[in-house]
Amino acid sequence: MNKIFKNHLSLCAFTTAVLFFVPNAKAQADAAGAKMQPSNVVNGNVQNSKNNFSCKESDSFYRCNDKKNHNISEKTYQKPGKNNAEEAAIEAFGEGTWIAGVDITIKDASNSDGLDKDFWKYGVVANDEGAVEIVKGVINSTNGVGVLASNRGVVKIIEGTIDFKNGIGVQTKESARVLMKSVSITDNGSQATDVNESSESSAFQMLGYEGYINLEEGNVKLSNAHGVSFSEVAGYIRIDNSTIVVEGNASYGFRFLGEKRHHYDPGEVFHAENSAYVFRYHHGASSDVFGSLPKKGIFASGAVNLMRAKFMVPNSAAIYSKKSGGSVSVDLKATLSGDLLLKAEDNSLVKVSADFGSTLVGGVLIDESSVAEFKLREGSTWTLTRPKNNNLQNSSAMGVSSISLIHLIDSSIVFEKPNSSEAGNYQTLRIGKGSGVVYKAQGNAHLYLNTYLNEGGSIENQRTDRVLIHGDVSGKTTVHVQSVSGSPGGATGSGGNDQGISIIQVFGVAEKDSFKLNGDYVALNNLPYQYRLRAYGPKSELGEGNSSQKLVLSRRREFWDFRLENLSVKSADSQPTTLLPSSEVESVSHSGRAVRSVVPQVPTYLLLPNSVFHAGLMDISNQNKQLEILRSGSNGMVEKRENPALYLRGYGGSYRYASDLSVLEYGYGGDLSYNGVEAGVLLKTIENADNAISFGVMGSYGKLSLQPQDVEQSQESAFDKWTATAYGSLQHETGLYVDGLLSYGLFKGDVVTLARGKTAMLKGNPLSVSLIAGQSLATGYEGFVLDPQVQVVYQHLQFDRARDIDGFDIEMGKLDQWVARIGGRLIKTPTGFEGVNAVAFYGKLYFAHGFGGNKSVRFKDAFQLGAFGSSLEAGLGLNAQLFQKFVLHADLIYQHKFTKAGFSGISFSGGLRYRF
Repeated sequence: MNKIFKNHLSLCAFTTAVLFFVPNAKAQADAAGAKMQPSNVVNGNVQNSKNNFSCKESDSFYRCNDKKNHNISEKTYQKPGKNNAEEAAIEAFGEGTWIAGVDITIKDASNSDGLDKDFWKYGVVANDEGAVEIVKGVINSTNGVGVLASNRGVVKIIEGTIDFKNGIGVQTKESARVLMKSVSITDNGSQATDVNESSESSAFQMLGYEGYINLEEGNVKLSNAHGVSFSEVAGYIRIDNSTIVVEGNASYGFRFLGEKRHHYDPGEVFHAENSAYVFRYHHGASSDVFGSLPKKGIFASGAVNLMRAKFMVPNSAAIYSKKSGGSVSVDLKATLSGDLLLKAEDNSLVKVSADFGSTLVGGVLIDESSVAEFKLREGSTWTLTRPKNNNLQNSSAMGVSSISLIHLIDSSIVFEKPNSSEAGNYQTLRIGKGSGVVYKAQGNAHLYLNTYLNEGGSIENQRTDRVLIHGDVSGKTTVHVQSVSGSPGGATGSGGNDQGISIIQVFGVAEKDSFKLNGDYVALNNLPYQYRLRAYGPKSELGEGNSSQKLVLSRRREFWDFRLENLSVKSADSQPTTLLPSSEVESVSHSGRAVRSVVPQVPTYLLLPNSVFHAGLMDISNQNKQLEILRSGSNGMVEKRENPALYLRGYGGSYRYASDLSVLEYGYGGDLSYNGVEAGVLLKTIENADNAISFGVMGSYGKLSLQPQDVEQSQESAFDKWTATAYGSLQHETGLYVDGLLSYGLFKGDVVTLARGKTAMLKGNPLSVSLIAGQSLATGYEGFVLDPQVQVVYQHLQFDRARDIDGFDIEMGKLDQWVARIGGRLIKTPTGFEGVNAVAFYGKLYFAHGFGGNKSVRFKDAFQLGAFGSSLEAGLGLNAQLFQKFVLHADLIYQHKFTKAGFSGISFSGGLRYRF
């Protein structure tokens, strides 16, 4: 048994963190303890004149004070009948007295009539530097204390349960310690209906000086008890990898009280006014103190460290402080949540720190005399929620949380999404009391708010979460605004300090970029229109804030007002704006003023259909070149060939598109490039005396890059296009020919912007049919051959539905168009050369025109697309017979738009044909 005890009670390992805020705890506590002894304690021992210390295993209790080690196992200590005055089931008293127990059960008297004498007052006691270790213990307690460590006593429990009712689960007094691992704690009290700050029922209670509790891998579930109660001076509890749930609306998670029994000068006893506010981190890094120190006479009654733990108080306040101070550190992805996160009153000071991906949940309610200071680091999050317990709400400030200071370092504040878009469902966070830096942001600091995006204007017409800062601001914060469902949009006007929606106000020192929208804009829910954050203030080029919009009572006349306003696209002319709310086009005049600005990815969506059509025509043009080479010899005349052929071709070009729509019609120009590679094979040629019919297949891959012109934060987007083509060619010996192409393909790609990165993946299927007829005519002059042509192309484009990152649907639907192309080639072949080394040069000229009517796409509202337009093409090329079976071909084409809308640019192509 000694071996068991020594293995489990390695106090050095557990006490390295004990009293981390007091370097000379023992000596100071001795001095303080000599001044004060509670009335029910004599030399640290619970007064029990009728009790005798007895280490007999046969007795109904086991109480030792002989400075020896004792081992007990498989014992049950049940309270004797009502005439027995014993108060403690197990007690180790005095330095050197250790009790080690395995499989121990402590329970109250059977057939109890509810009198106090039927219950153990204390289940396990370690007093006056005594020590008790219980392995696999069960402690039941009613109207008493399950575990008590007093006067530097130590209790250690491994793999046990503590079940208490109307009392205390674990209690420490005067520099005592309780160490627990894999312990379950529950209370069986009935649930009350009102918060009772004087209730003593707690899972953990820390009294006196420098108490320490450590809970690892524990599970605590409470219905009518506080989680942890602190009174008097500087207790410390560490909860690691455990789950604690405090369910009652009459109970607090952590309760700090500073009004009990005695009053100390904070400088008299181990400098408690600042020591407990030092946050020391698990990895042994440097200490951290932030914010202010308490006023004289207000000392810290407790310090909490949650590590990898979940501490939840769903119906009450997670932290409560009255006439006291305390610090709560939430570390290593721990969670602390409450219906209310913190309530502080009567000159309290509470500091809350969240580190390394930890989470805080709940609002904050403090009175004017109290101070609440927060620090979030390393990816931590504080989610503000509205309390459901009416007793935790301030009827004069519903939905308002107030704190004195916050440091936000690579962390976030998140406002819970409101249940409804109606007024009164939003929250306000007030920070500061008017002096100093009260809001400090470092690294990637983020703020998430909910806003009903409408026209705004007067305060009464604004529905939004807000941050109101009464003090100075340091650093920069990225603001994320979530559009509340049902937001109508609405024009906020042409700009002004009383227009739009005020979401952040600063009554102190700030900069115009202290708060910046993520990506510089927020989109209206389900619609592509954007709002920007504009800063009005003392040094803003937009002017000062408007006093009618002030939401903080302050002597300062000047203040910063960060307001959401929807930007407008302006034009000097009075072109109509074409909106398509239904299948029919409806023109709405905007009198030349402005229309709402769209998010930067929308121009790419609007340019994409015509760009894909244009890329398809480039594919068709190069497929036609393959057929030209297939049917023509080096002299440019039609030839008959029976053998199959294989060919490979590369091509590319850069173009600029101009729209026929005005800026008020969301007309955008764009730059695009398209590069492709194509391979094909002639499968079969059927010849007779006058005609030859050829069949084959082709496959192509292309890369389309597209970027709108003059659009802020736009970026080049790339799309991949795969096409399979079947072709047929009819040739007559007179030089007449007819070529047909049928193509079907797939394209997809990501639309990207500088503001958001990837906004959506767009996919679609292009279909095209081409028919071209021509006649090769020998002029008889210097080897010139004339090849006039006429071509008709039908193009169809089917887009898949997509969802944009800014919360609206992209419905491009089905689009199609016809293109007519008329022109021809003039071919020059050198005379005297045939076969190998024969080279034919040619020039060509074509006019192309698209017929598509009005086309539109939908992003909830409908937007008209610009016309495909007309263009004139001119080019030069050559065909060279390098070897008997190889033909090289290359050309260069310049295209210029012939109408207001159209494509202008230059392209090239080149390739080889091999005939078997």
